Amino acid sequence: MKTLRAIIVGMALLMGSQLMAQDGPRQPLPVPERVARTIERLKPELNLTETQVKSITPVYTDFYTEMDKLRGGGERPSPEARQKLIDTRDEKLKKILSEEQMKKLKELEEQMRQRRPNG
Repeated sequence: MKTLRAIIVGMALLMGSQLMAQDGPRQPLPVPERVARTIERLKPELNLTETQVKSITPVYTDFYTEMDKLRGGGERPSPEARQKLIDTRDEKLKKILSEEQMKKLKELEEQMRQRRPNG
């Protein structure tokens, strides 16, 4: 009976390790889907108009496309390169959003950053 239990436990562990090994690295969502999700989250929070939505869509499309290029071989971009992209994006957004909306955007980004496991 102990042998049977040991075999069952061993097989369960083996199957569990196989399932975890299949996960592998997560692939990022395609750029258009990331843009849509971002705007979907921001629209109610920032009270965006349809004109603003149409104007920020290409800004976020460029941002995510350039970020993907930086990640090229699956590596993390340097903090400097990442910050440069963020600054470029924010300069474009400042021309579209009000000061209040930009302030709220920065608050939302900070909240999301704090929720991430690697901060």
